[in-house]
This record gives sequence, C-alpha cells and structure tokens, in this order.
Amino acid sequence: MSAESLPISPAAFAEAIKELPLPVLYAKVSEIRNSMAHLHRSNQELRTFINESCDTDTEKQELEGYIKENEDVAVSMLERIELLKTEVENRGQRWIELEDPEKNKENGEGNTDGNGTVAEGTEEVRNPAAGNGDRNQDHDQDQEGVYL
Repeated sequence: MSAESLPISPAAFAEAIKELPLPVLYAKVSEIRNSMAHLHRSNQELRTFINESCDTDTEKQELEGYIKENEDVAVSMLERIELLKTEVENRGQRWIELEDPEKNKENGEGNTDGNGTVAEGTEEVRNPAAGNGDRNQDHDQDQEGVYL
C-alpha cells in the first residue's frame, strides 16, 4: 500500500454502507472474502520462500514484515465483514453467510468454492433480500436483479 493512501476508517465504512442495497452488502462480503483468500495464499507462498530460498536474515525479516502487514489487513477485513453483518441486522434482516472458507479448509470440509458460496451439488441458498421462502417458479423467472 502506498504511504500516501490510507483505507477509510471503520466508522467511515459503516457510514458508507448504510445506503447500499442488501444484495450489494452481501456482494461486498464475497469480495472481501476473496481478497482475504488471496492474502492468505500470498502469506503461504512467502513463508515457503522464506523457508526454502532466503539467504540472509535481512531478507527474511523484510518478508516477515510483509506477512505481518498482510495479517493486519486481513484483521481489518474481518472487522469490515462484522460491520456489514451489523448493518444487515440493523435493517431487521437475518444475517446469512456461509461458513468462512478458511475455516472449512482447516476442518477438511469442501462445500464452498473459496468465496463463501456453496459449491454445486450441496444446497441451495436464497438471497435473503429476495423475499419470503415461497418458491413460485413463474415468479422467479420474472424477477430481475442480482442473486447472490
């Protein structure tokens, strides 16, 4: 990250998401989870490089600093997901998010596609903003919008 640019504060983020439609809030969660997966993968690659290829302590310390920075960014991303959850619940909606894909990897479960969405052949999850649970096939075909 550039020294001149800073991410918006959690308070500013919470304020900014107040006007977003519910599907956009859920899309933002998916985007953040995807970014976190990339950070975790990057850290794994950096650790492998440190263990297998680093020649100097200076180089190792520099790379470990990058790993720490990535971990700090991941923590702030989790905070943003919590802010998104709070916003959804403050609107009187039930928070629906599948298990954290990183947690599923650790537990050996493979039901997600890495972005927190259910993989094909498991179960259907409806967008909570799409209305009640009644399924009317003709009505569903007429619906426009984003389905997450």
